[in-house]
Parts: sequence; structure tokens; C-alpha cells
Amino acid sequence: MLRINVMESLKSDILNTATALFKKCGLRSVSIDDVCKELRISKKTFYNYFKQKEELIEQVLHSFHEQKRQKDKQPWNCEEGKNVIDVLMDLDKKVKINTEDERKHLAILFDLEKYYPKIFRKHVDIMREQQYEVMKIFINKGLAEDVFRQDVDIDLTALFIASQFGNLKNMAQDKKRKDFLQMFYFFRDVIIRILANEKGMEYYLKNYYNKQKDEKKDFFTN
Repeated sequence: MLRINVMESLKSDILNTATALFKKCGLRSVSIDDVCKELRISKKTFYNYFKQKEELIEQVLHSFHEQKRQKDKQPWNCEEGKNVIDVLMDLDKKVKINTEDERKHLAILFDLEKYYPKIFRKHVDIMREQQYEVMKIFINKGLAEDVFRQDVDIDLTALFIASQFGNLKNMAQDKKRKDFLQMFYFFRDVIIRILANEKGMEYYLKNYYNKQKDEKKDFFTN
């Protein structure tokens, strides 16, 4: 049991070190030697855990997906007194574009697509599936709270929103934060108008829509 724990601990150390190096230097620039040197282990020890660099990359991405899956579910566990419309309207506070982490993530994706296309395609498929599952949670929550239309096609709507949000992020990569937020505000408004029933729309218009117009006007003129 002790040996298993030690092995799992070292494997975790390798993954964490590789992740940090990939973010700092990019996938292409980091070698197995770099990871071993950082941890002060031999390549022989490394190969006890990973057969090649590609397997290491896949494991790093797997850890990323697992963390993101748990993180993406959290916002829809609404605080007392809040519904999914409140949570959706608060998302802009958590949207980060052109930050250091975002740039590092985009750099890793660039390397992944260019040098490891098979892994990249798998990564994109998993991301799309995760976004789709999160949107289904979001829609079902709104249905349970009776702020979304009961006749909505959950699967198709979740697929539509997930795919369009992916397109939104792609369009925003080369744009300034204000441009991205304009697109995000528009897209969020569209989502609510597609899903909201009469009760939900009344809540949205009363609590957010008119206030949001004034807030956006102030933001984009500053």
C-alpha cells in the first residue's frame, strides 16, 4: 500500500510539473528531459509512468477536463433566493478574456493543434461534450424552477447553445475585452429569449434588461 501511494504521489508530481512547464513554455518546447530535470528524477523513472510524451500530454488534458467538469457544475447550484437567470446574468463577472491564463491556454491549444492533431481533435470533442452536458444541467434547472418553457427541446437547445458559445470564444480570441463583452451580452440575451417562459421573461426584464442597458452604456463609453 505504501509503495502504491508513493507511486501515485510521484505520478501526480510529474503531471503537475509538466502542466506548469507546458503553461510557461508551450507543449512543443518542453521535453521529457525538462520534466525530469525539474523533478530531479531519471528518464527511466519517468518511463515507469508514461510511455512517451504524447501519453503525458493526454494525462495532463484528462486532469484538466476532470477539474473543469466539476467547476462547470458549481455555478448552477444556485444560492438561496437565486435562480438560473440570476446565475447566467452573473457570469460576465467570471468571464476572463485576454488574461495571462487565457493566453497560456490558447498557446497550448495552438501547439496541440499544430504538433499533436490527434490529441487536439480528441480534446475538442471532450470540450464540446462537456459544454453540452453543462447546458443540459442549466436548462433542466430552469425548467425545475419554472422560468423556462416546458416545451423546449432540451437536447437540441443544449447542443445549439454549447456550439454557439464555442464560436463566440473563437471569435473573441483576437478581440479586445470590450468587444468580447458586447458579444457575450448579446448572446446571453438571446439564450434567455429562447428559453424563458412568461414568468422568466418578466423576471429578466424587471431585474436585468433595462438595468443592463444602462450599465453597458457606462462601460463602453469609459
